[in-house]
Amino acid sequence: MKLSTFMALALACAFTAVAHAANIVIGTGTDTSYFVLESPNVGTRTYEIHYTYNSSDPMDSWDLLQIVDSHESDLSIEAFNFGSEESPNWFVNAITWNGSTETGVSEPPYSPSWTQWVSGGQAGFPSASPIGSGTWSSGSGLSIPYRVIEPGSWDALKYSDFTTQPTVTPVPEPSMGVLALAGGLLVIRRRKR
Repeated sequence: MKLSTFMALALACAFTAVAHAANIVIGTGTDTSYFVLESPNVGTRTYEIHYTYNSSDPMDSWDLLQIVDSHESDLSIEAFNFGSEESPNWFVNAITWNGSTETGVSEPPYSPSWTQWVSGGQAGFPSASPIGSGTWSSGSGLSIPYRVIEPGSWDALKYSDFTTQPTVTPVPEPSMGVLALAGGLLVIRRRKR
């Protein structure tokens, strides 16, 4: 194998390792969903949340956000319920990160605010983009029946206007094992030539 090919492969793996390290892994279980927080104060934080999916008692975005909140000691959330106690529909009004608070504007044009974005899973109106599509849809609330989490789903809260989507593409990054396997196959293929 040429040295230049080896260096290119090594650099590609190194850059991917750095990008993959940006995910904050939380929890245990056989299934994974993702939650993104993005704002000028928070920056962009992608949480890879592991759990075991139960179709008879599914989780919602509020559940994922509570997992993130319990993991991050520098984070606090102020939310309000547009539903009832029996059937809540939570929306985030303010997030404090490292002592700095970003609060949604409560008068027209209501911007900037913490805007919900979803991909995969089930959502109210509009429906969520399909898992793996790499696209976001605007959310309609953090709670069931407005949002139901399924394995591979993505949720985001972005502090901005209502049209600016998160900068993170809602497609999981390949694991280092998959990249190593691909690199190994490339090396084997090159040796056979």
